[in-house]
Amino acid sequence: MRKLAELAMKGPKQALFLAVLFACIPMVSWLSAAIVSLVILRRGVDHGLKVLMWALLPAIVWAAFGQFSVVIGLIATTLLACVLRQTVSWQSTLLAVVPTGAIIAFGMYQFAPQTIEFMSNAVIRLLEGSLPKAGNETLVNKLESIRPIMEYGVAGAMAWVHSSFSVLSLMLARSWQSGLYNPGGFGDEFRRIRLTAGVAITLLALTVMGSAISPVLTVLLPIASLPLFFSGMAMMHGFVKIGRMSSFWLIGIYVLLITLTQLAYPVMVLIACLDSLFDFRKRASIKAES
Repeated sequence: MRKLAELAMKGPKQALFLAVLFACIPMVSWLSAAIVSLVILRRGVDHGLKVLMWALLPAIVWAAFGQFSVVIGLIATTLLACVLRQTVSWQSTLLAVVPTGAIIAFGMYQFAPQTIEFMSNAVIRLLEGSLPKAGNETLVNKLESIRPIMEYGVAGAMAWVHSSFSVLSLMLARSWQSGLYNPGGFGDEFRRIRLTAGVAITLLALTVMGSAISPVLTVLLPIASLPLFFSGMAMMHGFVKIGRMSSFWLIGIYVLLITLTQLAYPVMVLIACLDSLFDFRKRASIKAES
């Protein structure tokens, strides 16, 4: 990966070639987004946008065939990279994920309604299959009545996936930049990510009660949890560093997230919210020094 970053930073032509090349392959298009972000972070927004324009050409071709992930990933990651470049703040960048994800979700309604309808039908069929055979007609009718909310939820879940990959691509670009020009800098920067109390509580309230306020806000339920999740992961990395623990602790955390996602993810979100209120890392640092 470092060699790839070094090649991209040799000159505009190399960065442009690599961004276009990886944009031609949907499975690795996140590398294209990371290269565009690296150019923005290192050389400025103007240079990055020039690379983006060329990388969007194959992405638009894929979109014409119904594959929107490439163009969404490129544009979303570029927007987040511009925020990070201008603010040098991960809190501002992670907060920008929420409106970006909302735009992605509502964009899916406009350009890929069939996909949302297909996914919603699959969820409804899955729920219907879990109902008892007898006397479930009323429940089936209720499921159909909440279809609009379910479609908002499906759109939000799809936007969550795209937004997650965009943040990860941006973090990859930031780690490349650190590795080339400031070794170890990204690790320290990532471990310091922490949302302020007001922001964390607002995001948690939106995640838990958004759909009760308005059915449309169902779109934001998964997206609003993303800043909290990444803040929680930063806290865990910080604890391992402060406690001088083995990296196996981090491996265990990631294994739990993969194998027990439905349990581990909300726990991480809640822990991040508590950390915003009580600053566990600062308390752990003081305790470690004493």
